[in-house]
Amino acid sequence: MYATKENSEGEIVRLGRVEARHHFIESPGAVIPIRWHYVAAGNPSNQTILLLHGNPESWAAWQEQIEALAVHYHVIAPDLKGYGQGDKKPGDWRWENCAEEMLAFLKQIGIVKPIVVAHDRGCVLADYMLGSHPEFAIAYLRMQQVCHILNTVNSPQGVYFADPILGPSLFGDPDYYFRFRLLPMLKNPVPAEKLELIKSEMGYAGMPQAVIRYFQSSSFEKERLDRTTRLLRNMSFPVLLLQGRLDNGQPPYYFEDLDSPAVNCFPNAKLKWLAAGHYLGLEKPAQVTAIIAEFAQQVSEQ
Repeated sequence: MYATKENSEGEIVRLGRVEARHHFIESPGAVIPIRWHYVAAGNPSNQTILLLHGNPESWAAWQEQIEALAVHYHVIAPDLKGYGQGDKKPGDWRWENCAEEMLAFLKQIGIVKPIVVAHDRGCVLADYMLGSHPEFAIAYLRMQQVCHILNTVNSPQGVYFADPILGPSLFGDPDYYFRFRLLPMLKNPVPAEKLELIKSEMGYAGMPQAVIRYFQSSSFEKERLDRTTRLLRNMSFPVLLLQGRLDNGQPPYYFEDLDSPAVNCFPNAKLKWLAAGHYLGLEKPAQVTAIIAEFAQQVSEQ
């Protein structure tokens, strides 16, 4: 088990030429207050880009993007509840509630009209947040999350993540988790130091017991139906679906089905592919950064 040291309020982390700061703040929750951890970089007067990580990551998955984007943008990268240094207390872990908690936190720190960039389970949170409150954001770049098609054979992890014994044992052993799940999903080389950083972020106390609450509170199919029938259609702002063509868990037909292409789930969406597996930001960090920057510039010019 990794012994991971918590950061402190205002602590500076240098990412190349960029200074980023760790912050902690308490905001209202559905049951009890939520303690949030986030990293901020760039000029707060600039357009905000909000980065929402996936499973089993944390804010640290976005380091390359923060370094590049904070030169021209205000960048906010929180730990989702349960992950990294995020809050791990019991409470209401349904995605619709977690989205409301995230929105309250973002408004508390003064985030207005961000460009939202999300990956994997971060997209589930963003779908609920932006589908229920489309006025909050001006654009959405959505990476590696299903829309109108889900074949459970491709996504068995929702069941074993929810298991009260197997789930915590997986998240509680980062080395095993990587061998069992994450490494087989990579289709391009990733530097060892980057993988070790992600592993270390899984070492915060309470994460194995906290993260499984998401999967115990819902199912992949229930989430998908709720989002595609009720929420995605509300997003009238520009949406870019960025997918890894080599991701076995989300094959291309999920998004290119001629009878019901994924872009039709949204009023104003486009689809873009990368030659990568599930973890685009780890496998193709420069390309992902360039796509985010191009998307943000296009949105800002509209």
